[in-house]
Amino acid sequence: MRTMGYMPTEMELLEIVQQIKMRMGGLMDFDDFIELMGPRMMGETADMLGLKELQSAFVQFDLDGDGKINQDEMKEAVKTLLGEKLKKGELEEILKELDINADGNIDFEEFVMMLSIR
Repeated sequence: MRTMGYMPTEMELLEIVQQIKMRMGGLMDFDDFIELMGPRMMGETADMLGLKELQSAFVQFDLDGDGKINQDEMKEAVKTLLGEKLKKGELEEILKELDINADGNIDFEEFVMMLSIR
């Protein structure tokens, strides 16, 4: 957590440990860690310079403005913004990796996590 710039207090650490014990049976994989830390990192970085830039970048992908990037929007963004055409199956593989909650779309939180992981 500290490597990511999040400095939890002792009380927060105790709360996190309780969540891990109660919700995850005491074990946590990387996806669980992302799910747990995503909202905390969003709250921690909400006032930082750069959030507006991230939101602006997200809008470039979210063409219909519904707050989610679907497969068609991602395909168009990759082609338009990056000037690349992906091979068959590459787009699906990328979306599968980035779609943490497995709803078929990339929301803003997943978009921020994608950028922070890369």
